[in-house]
Amino acid sequence: MRPRLVPSLLVLAALSGRPLGAQNVAEVTVAPPQVSLKVGERTGLLATAFDRLGNVIASVRFIWSSNNPQVVRVDNNGTVTGVAPGVAVVEARVGSRRGVTAVQVTGEPAAGPAVPSAPAAAAATPPPAVESLAGQPAGSGPAVALRIEPPTVYLLPSENTHVTVRALREDGGPAAPLAVTWASLVPAIANVSPTGVVVALAPGQGTIQVTAAGGLTATAPTVVQQAEIAVREAGPLLLSPGQPDTLHVIVPSQQAREVSPLALTWISSDTTVVRVGLTGVVTPIGPGTATVTVSGLLQSRTLDIAVHRPVDILVARPRSQDPIALPLTATARFQVDPLASDNTPVPEAPIRWSLSDTTIASFDTASGTLTGRGIGETQLTARAPGRGLAVTWTIRVLAGAVRLEPARLGLAPGHRTTLSAEFVGSDGAGLGPARVTWASEDTAIAKVAVDGAVTAVGWGRTRIVATAPGGNSAAVDVFVLGEIVVARSNGGRFDLYAVQRADLTDPRRISDDTLGAFDPAFSPTGDRLAVVSMRDGNPDIYAMNPDGTESVRLTTASGLDGAPAFTPDGRTVVFHSDRSGKRQVYAVDVDGQRLRQLTRDSTNGWPSVSPDGRTIAFVTTRDRNYDIWLMAPDGSEQRQFTRSPQWNERYPQFLRDGSLAYLVERREADRTVTQVMRADIRTATVTSLSGTDLPINDFAVSPAGDLLALVVPTNGRDRSGAPVYHVVIVPVGGGVGTPVELPAGPTDQVTTPTFLP
Repeated sequence: MRPRLVPSLLVLAALSGRPLGAQNVAEVTVAPPQVSLKVGERTGLLATAFDRLGNVIASVRFIWSSNNPQVVRVDNNGTVTGVAPGVAVVEARVGSRRGVTAVQVTGEPAAGPAVPSAPAAAAATPPPAVESLAGQPAGSGPAVALRIEPPTVYLLPSENTHVTVRALREDGGPAAPLAVTWASLVPAIANVSPTGVVVALAPGQGTIQVTAAGGLTATAPTVVQQAEIAVREAGPLLLSPGQPDTLHVIVPSQQAREVSPLALTWISSDTTVVRVGLTGVVTPIGPGTATVTVSGLLQSRTLDIAVHRPVDILVARPRSQDPIALPLTATARFQVDPLASDNTPVPEAPIRWSLSDTTIASFDTASGTLTGRGIGETQLTARAPGRGLAVTWTIRVLAGAVRLEPARLGLAPGHRTTLSAEFVGSDGAGLGPARVTWASEDTAIAKVAVDGAVTAVGWGRTRIVATAPGGNSAAVDVFVLGEIVVARSNGGRFDLYAVQRADLTDPRRISDDTLGAFDPAFSPTGDRLAVVSMRDGNPDIYAMNPDGTESVRLTTASGLDGAPAFTPDGRTVVFHSDRSGKRQVYAVDVDGQRLRQLTRDSTNGWPSVSPDGRTIAFVTTRDRNYDIWLMAPDGSEQRQFTRSPQWNERYPQFLRDGSLAYLVERREADRTVTQVMRADIRTATVTSLSGTDLPINDFAVSPAGDLLALVVPTNGRDRSGAPVYHVVIVPVGGGVGTPVELPAGPTDQVTTPTFLP
């Protein structure tokens, strides 16, 4: 049985040193804040009144009440009696101020007559003995020490709390419980009840002491200080309909300890939005906003709370019906949009994400990004407020194959480009970016950085290898050679030579066997060359690596095939051919398949494809002189671009910016003037790229648009008596730099220049 605590307010007031004059009650506390009884048991509650300065007010009478007398009864002295199992709230009130405690009753009701009311019971039954063992854990053996928990008691003025004692053996384990006596060594600061309920009376530092038979004793400093309270939950707080939450009041300056919610008063500004109970539990009622005010311990705080509209529908991207394949280390984005019953968004509704196996994948809730971490299967679930509102995706993390872009590469020394890696499924479809480790098989030819940036170093061929977690890898062939390539004759046979911009005096043959090639054209990534060769006795188109290896014959018909040019995707070569008797433009796939004729009227040749692949420029004589026309990639939509009866326009070349360069030949006085021009396809605005002082037979423009390679005649003649042509490198527009002629023998022909893209 627990004792009845009879409050002695006059004694408390005398110990506090405060006057007993008339004071307004600002706070009422009831100790202990929580009580547990069995049916038929009684115990006393201690009520204390404080003014707004924290002084104890002794001269007050409390009105006691129970909100559930069928469970707990309380008399005028604050003695509570357990009547039946359940929970009741007991209140001590002075005017509009009140303090409460929660009383839980356990056990079965006793047989026989009902328990009498509290006053009658108090008159007929003497107070029971103090249960000084209450709260001590079970143990065994003799005690050698006592310990108070918590070891230091922090309280605000007018606050109360319950402390416990532990009897300890010599080895530190729990000893058999002991009967103990509690005392306050500084009762003006804090008082303590026989059951360990500490009540803060005035700011300062006191000491709580507990003693047991045999001279065992323990003390706990009790610090009573005015400090600010705070609501731990950050506002504004967003709640979902039907999902209660609990608010907690803490003292930040006292290690953020929690304050008993029963020592506080909770009020909602709008109970149609949220309701708040005695223990700080807030229950959302309907959409809207409200302010919860918590008062007590001579302070008050507020918290704004919003309740969002109910969510009825979840719209998920991607669809969750089919398993999602995700390569190891790859990422995928997921999104869930909550909608109300009228299909309008409820963006403020919180979405909770979870993974069934975090060793297979990880998920970033901020970005909605899932990353594959281990091979296997896991489930990603998104849950919205509301019963059964959830979306689940099955994620299969695979060791997907690695694909690199571009798959092959040609670079000039010192040039740089960046490779990208992605995972692909068994059907070749992309599955997302791949996180790989990059390596070069020969760093003297090309180096690669951790981000896939490749820098060409020296001439030759090497491979850049990308390896993904799990061991899958892919490689890119990298060819490094001079950026300017020309065809040069040597004893009547043309071979390909390359030269670097930094040293135009050192052309190098790019292969021991380039098929006796001329008229070279690079693929968009510089990894293939289309050339014209007489290897099989007829001028045909071949495709090969820049070092002359892996050659493929693309055309086989009799007649002259020439002027090859790649489409931007590198899959097709356009060229002109005399095979039908008149020169026409054709297209063929890079494997030699699907030959198709694109022009049929008059004589047509020298095709060039725009960077976007939508337009082919070519030269035609259908207006009795050389003009440039345009057409679609399939040969349709042929239309005239240049209209100059007195001029000849030849050798069109699309530049990187989509403009078109070409050679113009015209008469001025008594001489023929040749000049490289550039035209805007959309506006037909024409500007000059070269001067008029050189007789130009052919040309090429660098990708950067800063250099011209011009084919010009020399003063010599070859062995057959034909004019000898050499290549001169000049700056575009007559810019800074002296024209440099590429080295060649006096009878060597140097023609058909081209630049690495």
